[in-house]
Amino acid sequence: MSRADTVRRMCAAVDAGDAESFGTWFAETATYTLGNNEPLVGRAAVVAATAGAAGALPWVRHVVDQVAEVGDQLFCRFTIETEAPDGRALALPCVTVIWMDGEEIVDYRVHMDIPPALV
Repeated sequence: MSRADTVRRMCAAVDAGDAESFGTWFAETATYTLGNNEPLVGRAAVVAATAGAAGALPWVRHVVDQVAEVGDQLFCRFTIETEAPDGRALALPCVTVIWMDGEEIVDYRVHMDIPPALV
């Protein structure tokens, strides 16, 4: 399976609300950073944060626009589709940079503006 296919499967797990499956791609000591927040460290923290984020939104769908692989890094461009608290549809741009060690993610950085989905 290509790394781009792995990204698509990871997104499908999040879209299905399956934080545990999403977490299986992360190394035990992986770091995960969302925007300007402090990095989370460890697979368990990634799973908990993913479950919390998915639970804060009525639904989510990742549209994978592009995955570029440069060595052990993946540069992923997404459109995150969801619904605002007032019911209007949202399409939020997102870029994620993923560092791999073999088949495991060791660092995952999400660059997006999520407040429109939460306010």
